[in-house]
Amino acid sequence: MNNVMKINILLEGFLALMLFCSCGDNDEAFPSHMEKNWYVIEYDPNASELDRLIYEVYDRTGFPIFYSDTIGSQTRYDKGGNPYTYYEVFKPGYIFTNRTTAPVYSIERDENRLRQMVELLDEYVLEPYFSKERVSLDQGKYGPLAFLFVDTLLTGSGKKADSLYLDLGVLVLSTRYTCTRGTNKFISVSEMTEAEKVKYGWNLAIYELLRYFQNSYPDEISAYFDMTKENPDLEGYNYDLFEIAKINKSYNYVTGLKGYDFDLNEPRKYGVLLYKKYDKYSVYFPTFLEDLSSFINMIYTKTDAEIRVENGEYELLIKRYEALVELLKKSGLIQFIKG
Repeated sequence: MNNVMKINILLEGFLALMLFCSCGDNDEAFPSHMEKNWYVIEYDPNASELDRLIYEVYDRTGFPIFYSDTIGSQTRYDKGGNPYTYYEVFKPGYIFTNRTTAPVYSIERDENRLRQMVELLDEYVLEPYFSKERVSLDQGKYGPLAFLFVDTLLTGSGKKADSLYLDLGVLVLSTRYTCTRGTNKFISVSEMTEAEKVKYGWNLAIYELLRYFQNSYPDEISAYFDMTKENPDLEGYNYDLFEIAKINKSYNYVTGLKGYDFDLNEPRKYGVLLYKKYDKYSVYFPTFLEDLSSFINMIYTKTDAEIRVENGEYELLIKRYEALVELLKKSGLIQFIKG
């Protein structure tokens, strides 16, 4: 298990501990906020139209949605027995992350855009991929613990615009930088076309699928990715030519791979459905997300018979396909397999 997987498991375990445990010298007399599950949305007959919509989505899917980093309040009592209101505030990135690299975000106050974001999440993400009967699995839950909508979202040490940020199992989504159009041009949820909404839903489902596999089935998903390394490398070359990694790997086939018979037109020969890209100098192998997305899309849209007819001559690709189908069945995520 690599360090990223260990950190993910540590974070989610820590959150579970925070949610469901109590602490203090006299827990019974002075209950801590840990006794309350802040990710349960309770019905409020006096709620606003937006909050009623959020509750309806939560009641149907089990996924809570927040649009403020103050996610709840609770009446507590000090040692003198005097009541006060405690506010639970979720600050993405501020528990295990250095503050200089923690995300910077602003609260979304436009109710129309918030409503559009709830509808986007409900219709294009939760309904097709995360319905209640599809996410509660033997090896944990597929999907985040909760969603938090923000207006602007800046991540990384350079504080660049981003569409999402994951922390402690909570997926933070930007309403202003919802997705990209063209060359890294971010657009808001209000500007999205139907095709962009469909793509957004798929990408979010695959993002969570990869995270779920890496946390719950690390050996199986690593074995699936590593199968491409069975391709023969160039003798004397320092790197594996066919490694699928977290970020893109590129290989210069003009100088570094001179003399290697690399087929630029048929990635299936090497067990992948696509190259990230290639130009007159280099070929770029897909990342974890790109590779998983392409294979899951094939499995989701084509029957086993169709896949074997189209790809039967590519032995390594079929081997990887079979391994991924087996993992989907083992995990219970059969909604991604076309019948």
